[in-house]
Amino acid sequence: MLWIEKYRPKELEGILGEEHIKIQLRQFADMGSFPHLLLSGPRGTGKTTALDCFLSLIYGDYSTENVTVISSGTLFSQGRAYLESHPKFTPLYQKGQSVLSNFKHIVRWHASLKPLNRDFRVIVFDCADALPQDAQNGLRRTMERFSATCRFIFVTTQPAAIIDPIRSRTLPLSFLPIESSLITSRMREILASEGKSGAIPDEDLELLAIAVRGDLRKAIMHLQVAVELGTPINPESIDDTEISRFGDAIVDAVRRGDPGTARKTAESLMIEYGLSGRELIGVLHRSLRICCTNPEATILLAEADSNLGISGNEYLQINAFLASLEELKI
Repeated sequence: MLWIEKYRPKELEGILGEEHIKIQLRQFADMGSFPHLLLSGPRGTGKTTALDCFLSLIYGDYSTENVTVISSGTLFSQGRAYLESHPKFTPLYQKGQSVLSNFKHIVRWHASLKPLNRDFRVIVFDCADALPQDAQNGLRRTMERFSATCRFIFVTTQPAAIIDPIRSRTLPLSFLPIESSLITSRMREILASEGKSGAIPDEDLELLAIAVRGDLRKAIMHLQVAVELGTPINPESIDDTEISRFGDAIVDAVRRGDPGTARKTAESLMIEYGLSGRELIGVLHRSLRICCTNPEATILLAEADSNLGISGNEYLQINAFLASLEELKI
């Protein structure tokens, strides 16, 4: 069994960090009600787990019956094939209608269902950044119509991809990267539970916790691989993935004076791989650290990260960063 599932917290208290969010969710659970929510933050910080724990507090044993989860990315990438195969949506699927029309019909139908043990149901949009603009505009009207009997929750790594009318109707809960010290402690607890204490040196655990940059899920996955295969942890190879190779390609295109390729590759990472602007900056930081010694590149990275924190258009900020990087002649 995967350790990320085996050791997934079942209660809010088991989630690392995010104290401000846990306090808010506990207060909502005590009240028995809550507004529409927008959960955002990097991968592996506990968004989905916190939501599952919270909804269990709200609905108890009836959580499954009262909650509809729509995987937005899968739905709009697979389209009709997904709707035809998903047991919850197949009975509502209208063959003669577009995917967008089916989406709106399914959302309205589930929003209108009578809740079992509360005054409202919940619809969760996972990977909400994958929702097209037309779908989001339709949701705005649906949220107004069913606000008394249904709560809408959006989960995303890219809050800037959510249109303003929806963001203005939701309470934002922003998850932060988990501190490396907390990740190290959790990995020690897992090793102790598995009877593997001492299997990985403490210094390797600390290096791994730093290398994953706040992503607890990634840390636990690498830990399990290291323990079960008996391979040493190499923090330098943690980010050596397909995405990191795309980052290297972006930097290489900038150095060659090919801004068009750099922009297209960056947009591909954000659209097809679901990276937020800040996550992409992190990928580019790694690639630049390897091949560039110009300190001004670090300043540009910091400025881009700051701008992404206050800007509503991630694509514009990433393109501006790449243009500045090209002018720097790295």
